[in-house]
Amino acid sequence: AAFSQVPLKGPLDGKTFNVDVFKEGKKKPLDVDELKFNQGKFKSKYFTDWGFTKASKYVITSVDSTSGVKVYSWTAETTSDIKETMTWTGTINGEDMEGTSEIINAKGETKYSFTFNGKLKGKPGKK
Repeated sequence: AAFSQVPLKGPLDGKTFNVDVFKEGKKKPLDVDELKFNQGKFKSKYFTDWGFTKASKYVITSVDSTSGVKVYSWTAETTSDIKETMTWTGTINGEDMEGTSEIINAKGETKYSFTFNGKLKGKPGKK
């Protein structure tokens, strides 16, 4: 089994979070986003419209279980059709998620900064 090509199912795989996205300094959410983790990849539904159409690999940077609940820290980086990069850094504590993201242009300058927070999307009919 060690040689199988199927990626190990990560603890976040198959989870979807509904989050509010805030542009830096704004009190009202810019929009609602759906953040999906699947087969080692991460995808933002809302930012697909901004040109970030491809799912990209995510990395769990740390797991802290001192509180009795596993808290996952993760990062991901997606690239748009016009060579902009979007970086994501987040923390998942049980069903809660929060984090920050930035859009960086081809010259390496930060164009936009965002924060996001929300909850795990429930599966229909599952408590």
